[in-house]
Amino acid sequence: MKIGDKVRMLRGSEEGIITRFLEKNLIEIEIEDGFGIPVLRSDVVVVAQEEKNYFDKPESAPARPSMADEGTAKPKQQGIYLSHVAINDKQLSLHLVNATDFELPFSVGEDDKGNYRGIHAGLLSPNSTVKLKNAQIAEFDQWPTLIVQLIFHRNGYFTLREPLQRRIQFKANTFFKSKTTAPVLNKPAFVFRVDEQMGKPLDPEKLKENMFKRQNEHNNEAPMARLERPPREVDLHIEKLTSEYDTMSNPEMLELQLNTFEGKLDQAIATGMDEITFIHGVGSGVLRDAIHKRLAKIKNINYFQDSMRDKFGYGATRVRIK
Repeated sequence: MKIGDKVRMLRGSEEGIITRFLEKNLIEIEIEDGFGIPVLRSDVVVVAQEEKNYFDKPESAPARPSMADEGTAKPKQQGIYLSHVAINDKQLSLHLVNATDFELPFSVGEDDKGNYRGIHAGLLSPNSTVKLKNAQIAEFDQWPTLIVQLIFHRNGYFTLREPLQRRIQFKANTFFKSKTTAPVLNKPAFVFRVDEQMGKPLDPEKLKENMFKRQNEHNNEAPMARLERPPREVDLHIEKLTSEYDTMSNPEMLELQLNTFEGKLDQAIATGMDEITFIHGVGSGVLRDAIHKRLAKIKNINYFQDSMRDKFGYGATRVRIK
């Protein structure tokens, strides 16, 4: 077994990715909900590569281009990427890839438990790459959060774009499934696109709205906020709350889920609802336990309990409001 292997529980159907080796014959695996759990090596089995290849392959192979298609080939893959290329079975080299026609003044650094460290900065030409650093696979669970900052530039006239900043915390469950051919590098790599929400053209209406917002902040009278009732069932699964969960750390995901829970509960209390149900899933129980601890401290709650077991198992909590 090695870090990055996909494994399956022998006493259940759960699967996960090995993120680190612990003491006393234990390993930590990251399951689908993004949480890491310790298990005995003897309780898991590595998913065979043949099985992975079979289930991960596309439904049908792309058709070879005919003579009539020549001259109408698809454009090259566009975008800005972080690509980890294997040096050997223990080391990866991290590259910033510019597969666009922009010149990119860039800065890349690491946030290691609140301490920022710059890695590399410069100007990345169109359709070029720059190596940022080497990384040890065995230390994957200790990799710090990457912070990428970009400015988009072309000589002459072009549509102005907002600068981009992304915080990226790689997660084993998605990282080791991301192997493909890196654009520009044309090498097998673990590839992540960083400009999926790339600096969009500046919106004049948005700028105007921000100006009025700043003016209102200086006025004595604040605009009245209108509270809306939340739905009676609130789904807290991370993929329902954000599309960027694959770049978030476990603490960041938990914080977003708890903030959403508290916000929806406050709305429910303020708008006179009698009850609300939070769907948190089963997983490792971290989110459920955190929600129950917070509910136990709120005076406006009559009681709370595991709910809708026929539909959610133990993955939902019903809250009865006074």
